[in-house]
Amino acid sequence: MRHVRAALARIAGLFAGPRADDDLRDELRAHLEMEIAENIRRGMHPDEARRQALLASGGLTQAAEAVRDQRGLPWVENVAADFRYALRALRRSPAFTTVVVITLALGIGANTAIFSVVRGVLLKPLPHRDGDRLLYLRQSTDGPGGANISFSVPEIRDLRNGVPSLPGIAEYSPWTLVLQGREGAVRINVGLVTGNYFEVMGLSPVLGRVTRPSDDGPGVPPVAVLTHEYWTKHFGGDSSIVGKQLTLDKKSVTVIGVLQPAPFFPDRVDALLNMVNSDHHLSATMVEGRTHRMTEVVARLAPGATVDQARTEVDAVYARMLREHREAYDPASHHRVAVIPFKEVMGERARLTLWLLMGAAAFVLIIAAANVANLTLMRGVRREHELVVRAALGAGVARLRRLLLAENLVLTLAGAVVGVLIAIGGVRLLISFAARYSPRANEIRLDAAVLAFALALSVALALLLSFAASLPKEGTFAGGISAGVRRLIGSLRKQGLQRALVVVQVAVSVVLLAGAGLLTRTMLRLSDVNTGLRTEELLTIQVPLLTPAELLFNPAADAGAKERYERMRREVAALPGVIEAGVGSPMPLRSTDVRFDVKAEGKAPAVGEALPHAELRTADPHFFRAAGIPLLKGRPFATTDGPTSGKVVIINETLAGELFPNEDPLGKRIAWTGDVLRFTPISGDWRTVVGVAATTRDGGLDAEPRPVVFMPFAQMLALGGGLVIRAESSAARLAPAATRIVRRIAPTAPVENVMTIAQFKDQSVAPRRLNATLVSSFGILAVVIAAVGIAGVLAFSVSARTNEIGIRMSLGADSGRVQRMILGEGGVLLAVGLVVGVAGAFFATRAIRGLLFGVEPHDPITLIGVALMMAAIGVGACWIPALRAARIDPAITMRAQ
Repeated sequence: MRHVRAALARIAGLFAGPRADDDLRDELRAHLEMEIAENIRRGMHPDEARRQALLASGGLTQAAEAVRDQRGLPWVENVAADFRYALRALRRSPAFTTVVVITLALGIGANTAIFSVVRGVLLKPLPHRDGDRLLYLRQSTDGPGGANISFSVPEIRDLRNGVPSLPGIAEYSPWTLVLQGREGAVRINVGLVTGNYFEVMGLSPVLGRVTRPSDDGPGVPPVAVLTHEYWTKHFGGDSSIVGKQLTLDKKSVTVIGVLQPAPFFPDRVDALLNMVNSDHHLSATMVEGRTHRMTEVVARLAPGATVDQARTEVDAVYARMLREHREAYDPASHHRVAVIPFKEVMGERARLTLWLLMGAAAFVLIIAAANVANLTLMRGVRREHELVVRAALGAGVARLRRLLLAENLVLTLAGAVVGVLIAIGGVRLLISFAARYSPRANEIRLDAAVLAFALALSVALALLLSFAASLPKEGTFAGGISAGVRRLIGSLRKQGLQRALVVVQVAVSVVLLAGAGLLTRTMLRLSDVNTGLRTEELLTIQVPLLTPAELLFNPAADAGAKERYERMRREVAALPGVIEAGVGSPMPLRSTDVRFDVKAEGKAPAVGEALPHAELRTADPHFFRAAGIPLLKGRPFATTDGPTSGKVVIINETLAGELFPNEDPLGKRIAWTGDVLRFTPISGDWRTVVGVAATTRDGGLDAEPRPVVFMPFAQMLALGGGLVIRAESSAARLAPAATRIVRRIAPTAPVENVMTIAQFKDQSVAPRRLNATLVSSFGILAVVIAAVGIAGVLAFSVSARTNEIGIRMSLGADSGRVQRMILGEGGVLLAVGLVVGVAGAFFATRAIRGLLFGVEPHDPITLIGVALMMAAIGVGACWIPALRAARIDPAITMRAQ
């Protein structure tokens, strides 16, 4: 007992110093060695000597804790001591620490980056005042182009007068104007708005003012409010911009303010103008025409009103409109109105894609957590001796759990810090990705909420890892250390947990790879889509020479514009390497919003059947050959198809099948129809079909073919024309020379979309390619982590079974048999994981059906390919520990035993 009393005295002194923990540990170790040596000198067996020494040391530890309590060491100092110990322990295991931190960083970083996008686009409150009360109204019909047909002014007037829960209803009409500046002409996207628009939207200016109801009506000055993004990018944030004049469509417009940063829907805009900037929007046809639908509607809920209440009232008003104005609503088109919270509508195109990426990132985190849990379990076995000694010295389960929690918090917080650094780089890429789907991309950033998400992930993982481990109970004897280690290594529960974690990693990896495979096959299918064009050595240049106002109110300008288009065509056609050049609008493979109902002479639609809705396109006599659009029947337009000659059209194969099934359409007559024609310069005259063109993918590579009517360029107003240039080779090289010709002939016209068809196709596939790339990256990351997990578990198994393997080999088992045994053990885990993963992928991939094209969610080729690839990687991961097992020397093993 003299040693006990001496140690107690030393321990009491140690707690007064700054190096208490380090010195206490050294003192306890020295005292334990001294007690063991004294017991052996007295004739005790070494095992009994250790047991008695640990019993005595247990009393010392309890005394030491009593001294600590008497001195009143605050709990904060206890926690600080735990973290200091954790740092020392992890420094002694650099390989383990590095692998765990990197694994966690990849999982936490991926989730943090994706969550920042999900929050910015889908979850973050709108920057608008009381943004949760802001609504978007959408009118739609069945059929192509009917997803959003907008509203007419009379329809908006009825809604404004009949929906008391929406006291604020504002109008917004997307429009395009030409801005004349020092660097030439450029088209900008604007919104023509009513004076109450900004009040309804809850937006304020950062400079100047916004429009008011007094800015409505004819005779008021034309004014513009610049969006914050356009102001900073194109005017350099010039604070003196307010009061300056801009020339828009050759009309002087005063800038009255700059708006706060805010997203816009359905289109990105550069400026918002009052309605007087467009003569058409103040005309009687616009104000009184119920079928003249070209206005978007936003509304604000009244205080205390609910979205459901607004929907009920809107439905009642709309039903009354359908009854009272039957001529404006074709029953076969099934007109309807949806009332959607503004925050939801701005993220609707991105929702499926973002939740897919969030799910993929979550799967990576699950695999990372499983891998780290396996590594922690393996390390726990190797630390069992230390934990048992601590328990024998009097440390309770709570104390040991606290030490583990401190270590795991250090690991996960370090992983979170590195993960946030990874996320910073990833967010920059994801912002450009999200901009393709949502106007809220500029709101994506790593703010406090995102960092809190990363912190919460790290703390949750630390708790999971700390409480998954089993710990020895207080007072465990030293004599039981070796037996405890053997029991732990042989514990079916712990081995079962490790193997279950490996199965989870393999299964989740298969699900991720299946999703990546389907998206990759979608991208490849889109790349192989037949565009309908004979050649892709095609260059397009959009050159809008006239504004809508010039065309509608100055008919003489049309003839001059057509003459300039013809000059451009002739000079470009004379360039070396040009096969043909044509004029038309819009360009091949580009979509257009100019669609009307079309009817065939002598053919009435069946009851309840809607008329075909066709796109209107224009073409000159050279257009089809230049564009490479095959003519299946008939002839192209001729130079004799002029303004005063008989009206002719060329229809595409899709429309021919709808209007004239099993008939020859040549010589038949069709006409545009519908009340909307009276608001346009297009007549409903009968036109003779002189040709049938092949259907091209104008609505998008993944869209259904659309009915199209081509009208002679000479018989239509020259609105939005452009050049189509067919080259012998390398169409892109013609762009500089062709652009110079266009700018010389039309120096004040904007020159846009100078690109080849190959570039346009690549641009069309880009979002799908990015989807596939991101999900594939997560899949590859998951596979690497899973492979490391398989190899790690089997390596640990080999290490734990070294004696068993040595005995097997000493009894005659050769290295091949041992290798097959380990491969079989890994193969079982791999097979179970593959079965579970393929079954999970079969159901999980249904969620991404909307992102696929030309491939089914349960595509067998993809599932089989993924399973084979994962099997090959898994076998490779099993091979390394199997080779290690086969090289065990039984003689060395037996001597050690």
